[in-house]
Amino acid sequence: MTYAAKRTSMTLGSIMIVIKIPYKDGHIECTTSEEAIAVIQHLAEEEAKRKQITSVRLDSWPKEAVDEILRERDAFYEITEISAWTRESFWKFIDGIGDSQKRLLTLLVHNYRQSDDVLRKALKIDSNQALAGVLSGISKQAGILNISARAVYTIEDERRAGKLHKTYAAADDFLRICREMNWPEEWPDRMQNDAAP
Repeated sequence: MTYAAKRTSMTLGSIMIVIKIPYKDGHIECTTSEEAIAVIQHLAEEEAKRKQITSVRLDSWPKEAVDEILRERDAFYEITEISAWTRESFWKFIDGIGDSQKRLLTLLVHNYRQSDDVLRKALKIDSNQALAGVLSGISKQAGILNISARAVYTIEDERRAGKLHKTYAAADDFLRICREMNWPEEWPDRMQNDAAP
C-alpha cells in the first residue's frame, strides 16, 4: 500500500491543472481555482463599469444617432397589436346599446365614415346636440367594458366656409370585430321598407 500511494502522488505531482475562462474570442488560462475566481470577479467588475459608461455616453449622443439605434432595435421585435375587443366584450357592448346607437354604428360599419348631416337624417334627429347624446350612449357602454370610445369610432372636424362639419368613422379595430362577428344584420325597419309594395 505504501508504494501505491507514493506512485499516485508522484503521478499527480506531474499533472498541471489548467482552468480556461472564455473571454472575447479566446480564453484566459488559470492554474488554481483561487486565480480563476479572482479573474472572474475582475471581469464582472469591468463589465459593470463598461455598462455604466455606456449608459452615460448614450445620453450625450446626438438625437439622430439614438433614434437610429432605437429603429434598429425595434426592427428585431415583432409588433403585435392587441385588440380592445373580444367576442364576449363585443356582444356585451352590442346588447348594452340602444337602437339609435345600433343604427349609427350600422351606418358607420357599412359606409366606414359618415358626415354629421347624414347621421342626423338617418337617425331622424335635428341637431348635433341630439347626435352627441346618441354618441354618448356608445361611449358610456364602451367605458363600462373598459374599452375606449376611440376603439369604436373616431371624429374628424373640418371647417368649410366658416362652418364646422364633423365626420364620424368606424375604428379599424371595431370594423375588424364586426366582420368577425358578422354584424350588423339588416335593420328591421329597412327590411320592412324593402318588403313594402
